Amino acid sequence: MSERERKITETIAAAVDNMSDFGKGYLLGMGEAMVMDKKEKAKAGDAKAGEDNEIQR
Repeated sequence: MSERERKITETIAAAVDNMSDFGKGYLLGMGEAMVMDKKEKAKAGDAKAGEDNEIQR
């Protein structure tokens, strides 16, 4: 983990202590959505690479 990532993690951890349950749920949902989006983009990139290989054949 880089120094910047460590600082981000510490800042979020400190902020969570003062959040409402709604705020915590919102933050969790945003994080989960970001992970899902990244996975979908990676999957789409893999599919696109496969299509490019088919065109070259």
